[in-house]
Parts: sequence; C-alpha cells; structure tokens
Amino acid sequence: MTLYLRTMKEPSATPRKTATSRRSTATAVMLVVAVGVLMQSGSAVAVLVIGSVGVVQAVWLRTVFAAVLLAAFRPRSARLPAAGNRLLVAGLAATLMAMNFSFYVAISHAPVGIVVAIEFLGPLTVAVMGTRRLLDVAWIVLAAAGVALLAGPASSVSVLGLVFALIAAACWATFILVAKACVSRMEPLNVTTLILIGSSVVLTPVLLARGVRILGHGHAILLGLLVAILSSALPYFLELAAIQRVQTSTYGVLLSIEPAIAAFMGFVILSQRLGIREIGAMVAIMLAAAGASWSSASGGRDGQRAAPELGA
Repeated sequence: MTLYLRTMKEPSATPRKTATSRRSTATAVMLVVAVGVLMQSGSAVAVLVIGSVGVVQAVWLRTVFAAVLLAAFRPRSARLPAAGNRLLVAGLAATLMAMNFSFYVAISHAPVGIVVAIEFLGPLTVAVMGTRRLLDVAWIVLAAAGVALLAGPASSVSVLGLVFALIAAACWATFILVAKACVSRMEPLNVTTLILIGSSVVLTPVLLARGVRILGHGHAILLGLLVAILSSALPYFLELAAIQRVQTSTYGVLLSIEPAIAAFMGFVILSQRLGIREIGAMVAIMLAAAGASWSSASGGRDGQRAAPELGA
C-alpha cells in the first residue's frame, strides 16, 4: 500500500474554479481506476508467486523489491528517523508486515475480489469509529450482511480465506491510525520507505529459517518484481496525483470500486469466477465502504485515509 494522509478544503465556488474542479475530478477518477488496475493486477500476479514459492517468500519478494525501488528513487528517504519517531515507525512496519502476510494467505485461499472487499472493512471501521448517527450504523449493518453472506454454509469462500481476510482488515484499520500519527511528524515517502525496509529486515530471518525457496525460481523472482512495481511503486505516485485533485472523502468513495477491479483482474489473470452470492456480498461491502467514506466527511469527522497499496 502506498501511504498518504491529507485533509483538504473545498475551494470557493466560482465558475472558473468549478470548471477546474470538474476537470480535476475527472482526472482523479481516471487515476483511481489506473491505481486500482495496477494494484489488483499485482494482487492477482501475487497469487501466481505464492503458488510457486509460498506466502512468506512472496511477501518477502514484494516487500524487498518495493523497498529497493523507493530507496533508489530517493535515497534520503531511507534515512533513520529522529529518535522520538523510531518506535512509531517500527510499530507501523510490524503492522504492514502482518497486513501483507494475512492478505497473501487470504488470496491463496479465496478469490482476490472477495478478499479485497472484506479488507475494506478496515477503513470502513475507522470512518465510522465513535459514530452515533443512524446512517453510519446502516453502513456497518450493510457490511456485516455482506460478510454474513460469505460466511454462510452455501458460500464457496473457505473459512481460512475469510478469517485471514478479516485479520487483514483489522491490520489495515490499525495501519491507518498509526500511519496518521507517523505522517503528521514525517514525510509520507520517508515513512513508506522506512516501513518497507523495516518489514524486509524482519522478514529476512523468517525466510532463512523456513528455507530459501526462491533460489532456482527465476520466474517467481521476476513476477515478485512485477508485483512490487504494480502494487507499490507506480500506485504511490498515481495516488498522490489523484488525492491532490479531490477531497479525501471523495477519493475514498472512488476507491471503493477496487474490489470490483480486483474481481475482474482475478478473472482475467487467474480465471477466478464469482457466484451470485459472492458478487452480492462484494457489492454490499463496496456500497458500505463508499457510504461510510462519504458520510464521515458530511458528518464533520476527519475523513482521512491511508491508502491500501502498500499492503493489499
């Protein structure tokens, strides 16, 4: 996931500014779609990497390559943070690692589109946290109904896939809260690079302990590099460009189309098909995520977002 948190104000309504705002929104929509296609293509390709070398090796490849790419792009972003920020960055790195691991386990046991939809429960929970409004309760109920459909006996989604998708959602919620504190003290690119490096350092001993399976798997290594580019490097810059053009609440609504994009890329790359039940559940969660993001701004709460592209 990329990492970007920002609060934006509406410009005053003049004809020229209105026209500029419309163009910016149209550009943002195209950028969000591009981010979604890149991200979810990366998620689908990651399933192929997992099939070749396993979850730990796949997470390690994606994390290390992404860290190297960002550090090479801007070397000073890899500098150690101030002493007072190191514990916070370490906590965010641990959250990122847990989020990536649980997401990769989930997509190895369930369709990518379904896992991405369930993971959106994380930001949805943050958006409605502490609410007392009936409308926000309705979003929670709608999302819960979607999960209930997936957890029912007639669902084709495995229990393991569902459980780890829910864990990934919880990690994403935690990631947003900790990331907000991090980027209020440090530059977003600096935070992103450091947590990727930190996750790589922690994952390396785990990889060595489990046995290095990537040796002799040149195809998997190349796919891992592709995943890092699709899921971290390119989306980071496109997302920055998109979120600068619209309010974060609007951006959150636009982003809720990602589960649908994930389902499409899962079908194109992995031939994953979804039944009516799974599609209905996914749509319910998407609507809940979009509604919660929009109403969080209209209710006066801080509709800020830490984007999914580093972890999901």
